[in-house]
Amino acid sequence: MVKQDTRLDFEAVFNSLPAPFLVMDRDLNIVACNRAFFDVTRRSPDTLIGINIFTAFPAAGESGQILRDSLERVRDKGVVNVLPVFSCACAPNGRTEECLWSCTHVPVHGNDGQVAFLLETAQDISELHPSKGMAGLDSARAGETDAQAGNIQVLNQTLLATVQQLGRLVMQAPSFMCVLRGPTLVFELVNIAFSMLAGGRDLIGKTLREGLPESEGQEYPRLLENIFKTGEVHVGRKTRIVLQDTPDCEIEEHYIDFVAQPIMGTNGEVTGIFIEGNDVTDHVRTEQRQALLIRELHHRVRNTLATVQGVMTTTAKTSANIQEFQEAFSGRIASLAKTHAVLTEQLQQSVSFQQLLTQELGPYFDDRGLRIRLSGPAVDLPSQIAVPLGMAVHELTTNAVRHGALAKAEGRVEVRWSLIEKDGEPALLCEWNEFAGPPVTPRCRDGFGSMVLERVLPQQIRAEVKVDFAPGGFRLRMAVPLQNGQ
Repeated sequence: MVKQDTRLDFEAVFNSLPAPFLVMDRDLNIVACNRAFFDVTRRSPDTLIGINIFTAFPAAGESGQILRDSLERVRDKGVVNVLPVFSCACAPNGRTEECLWSCTHVPVHGNDGQVAFLLETAQDISELHPSKGMAGLDSARAGETDAQAGNIQVLNQTLLATVQQLGRLVMQAPSFMCVLRGPTLVFELVNIAFSMLAGGRDLIGKTLREGLPESEGQEYPRLLENIFKTGEVHVGRKTRIVLQDTPDCEIEEHYIDFVAQPIMGTNGEVTGIFIEGNDVTDHVRTEQRQALLIRELHHRVRNTLATVQGVMTTTAKTSANIQEFQEAFSGRIASLAKTHAVLTEQLQQSVSFQQLLTQELGPYFDDRGLRIRLSGPAVDLPSQIAVPLGMAVHELTTNAVRHGALAKAEGRVEVRWSLIEKDGEPALLCEWNEFAGPPVTPRCRDGFGSMVLERVLPQQIRAEVKVDFAPGGFRLRMAVPLQNGQ
């Protein structure tokens, strides 16, 4: 079953209302009219939109003052005002004639709580009022006319409540909404969500390119202009746009889901565009991060498998028997697993150098802190450095336990490190020193540890390693470029 789209098209609702409605800004300039208003006044958008209400509908003398007082009261006090009857001039088909209207004026509040727009619902009662060609009616007919005028006022009040609720729904909707009028795409309506997306800028009455100058060179202005020409609906999914979120900030990248549909006039021509949508930037960035993590995972798995294969092959070559192979291989794989476990727990996929040392040397710490001494600043290592360096620390620890300082109860290991500059880039300088261990004898064969220190580290992470089998204890000095910087 196809799921029905139940989202409410507020622009369509506005234009479908049978009663005439008009929207003015605080300067009493007309910013929107529904189809019923154009029909009843027999006027076109270009003769109303952007025109002051008193220019579009001249009201002289007492009638003009009554209308102005009503509008200013609504604007300044934020209250509803009803004018049962007042007179103003209309100009249907180019002919000016006096008309009688029954109007209700309603404040529309903005996000700051102030009156941002004025909504007028108007009914032409020229043919119903006794003062317009009805002097000859008998009293019964006149009473009927007054009842009709009363019914119109009741209808106005009912429609007023509906429009107020509609206005609140539009302005407070979580989806962003706006209405653009004319071929130059002038902002006629902007709800709170759209205003927030556009950095709170004043857009009403401005063209798209004036209100959002950063739109120049992007795809969506041309897309909207094409909708105005063709009348075709456009549905955008995860569309990339750039906007200035606040007037003094840098331009930011956004992704939006939106629907842009034409607003049709009485003759079937496109008069504007209604846009409704949602900012899905966080969702898209989450997807992008997931894709990046998956690629990183695939890369790391391949590297890990290659490392395991290399460890197995080298361990087999340097082991005298199966038992020695099993012990050495299990220890090395366990060390590799611990390093990967630490990396996967960190969002940045990094691990501190001290943590690498602690996870290997930790079992040999004593209560007084004499046997193992670690000192140095905080240094975070990216995964491509941490994995081979973790293996090197494991081999150094294993050798110290089997043949070096940790083979004797009074032996101790000191590791000191610092940050230096090497060849114009930051580097980690590490010194590993062993004391009070058994007499040091030159190695008789190259083992896995030697391979890691002398071949793997220089080749994989450009480390410079120097070892010294001094009689007083094993010494190592190592400089590791930090490829990602600190």
